[in-house]
Amino acid sequence: MNSLVSKFAGIISLAVLLAILVAGLWPFNFFPKNQVDWLPDRDGVRFYGQGIITGPVIDQKQWQRLFQERAITLEIRLRPELETSSSPCIVTLYDGKSPDLLTLRQWRSHLVIWSRADDSADRKRGVQFQEIGLRDALPKGQDAFIAIASDRSGTAVYVNGGPPKAYPRRSLLAATPAGDMRLILGNSPSGESFWTGDITGLAVYNRVLAPEEATRDYEAWQRNDSFAIRQQAGLVALYPFYERQGEMVRNAANPDEALSMPDMFRPLQRRTLEPPAPDLRLNQSFYQDVAVNILGFIPAGLFFSAFLGKATRKRKAVVYLIALLLGVGLSLLIEISQAWLPMRDSSLVDVACNAAGTVLGIVIFQVFKRRCGCSKRK
Repeated sequence: MNSLVSKFAGIISLAVLLAILVAGLWPFNFFPKNQVDWLPDRDGVRFYGQGIITGPVIDQKQWQRLFQERAITLEIRLRPELETSSSPCIVTLYDGKSPDLLTLRQWRSHLVIWSRADDSADRKRGVQFQEIGLRDALPKGQDAFIAIASDRSGTAVYVNGGPPKAYPRRSLLAATPAGDMRLILGNSPSGESFWTGDITGLAVYNRVLAPEEATRDYEAWQRNDSFAIRQQAGLVALYPFYERQGEMVRNAANPDEALSMPDMFRPLQRRTLEPPAPDLRLNQSFYQDVAVNILGFIPAGLFFSAFLGKATRKRKAVVYLIALLLGVGLSLLIEISQAWLPMRDSSLVDVACNAAGTVLGIVIFQVFKRRCGCSKRK
């Protein structure tokens, strides 16, 4: 009878192990499609899932030469398709260091701008970035034109050619780049923060546009008049997205440069067992992820304890310690494997949550044994 029970416990444990592996590595797609397509009815691209567009490498010396005054104006014409609290990345200036040099994000219908800050007075306690934002600048399903102009004196944000919202002494390019630069659209460098919506225009200047110039650019974008925009001084990059096919988005200000939109999704940065990010937000999405990772490993602690208790003659403390180590080992196996799955992320937070779930499973097993009065060994 004991042999039959042990075999049954072993089968159940194996089934639980396989179920956790499948859940942790699903959908087993190491070469996923890049979920960005050209718009069928107008110039532009649509991000509809895990997608990314990347720019050419700009070496550190070239970047510092272009933006030696730390002045920049970034214009983007876009249409969000979702309102989410996960703060997905729309545009990122990536130099290989965390936090990113500059990131435009969407939080619900609001525009959020994060930039690396050298001065601790410009950032919140415990984080390495400064944050500014504009309410209701990105309404769901509506076209929006955002112009962000910044230099050493501060930043101004224009929405649809209207009057600027000023942020004195908030310079977006206050930090010196840590390495070569890349422009990223629609996602974070690691591919874990994808945005959903359309981008139909993008321009970058190495100077601050005056309010009347920002208004003229807005009117030119409304007319799809890229020629008028090209006449502006200090234009570094202009992407009208007029190709409507292929994997390249041409820079109308510099034909030798282009954005890349490959068929296969390839994030620029994949991290293994990543610690909590400095910009971690304790929002609903985070708590849901924590709950799933804890609940998903309760069966592991429960069935590992049951199987080892039947299959070995070791003391309870040793059995439970081995069950915990097996749960943590299984979590590490999954998280390390996820580093090679572009659709998943490898996180130390997940390992900690999985360990907590394993401990809860062990506790549930011990409580069940005591209540059933079936514990024979001390």
